[in-house]
Amino acid sequence: MKLNILKVEVIFQTILSLVSLFYILVDYSKHDQASDFFIALFFIGVANLLGFLIRISTIASKFHRYYFFGVILFFISLYALSCLSINSDVDFVMYFMGTGGVLFNIYYLAYGFYIIKNYK
Repeated sequence: MKLNILKVEVIFQTILSLVSLFYILVDYSKHDQASDFFIALFFIGVANLLGFLIRISTIASKFHRYYFFGVILFFISLYALSCLSINSDVDFVMYFMGTGGVLFNIYYLAYGFYIIKNYK
């Protein structure tokens, strides 16, 4: 039963990520690309948070700890960058936030597939 729950969660996360990517690619010609990207990234982040709660309640894995502390470190570094660049380089902070969000989503999907593959 736990394996089926994990499979459904990973499939949902993958579909959500692909739909968001497709939406951003189709909507690429508009002028407000950054807002669309961050809206999609927000929904992916909320889904990852809910999926993470499902994962930690169904199976124990060392990758949960890596993901959790990585996200905490990411937000601390984002806060530090935001404090240091109040007026100077807001674009760098936005690029950092976007790149970090995409990389965490890729890691989240990859370790979900890894957990399913190596489930005992």
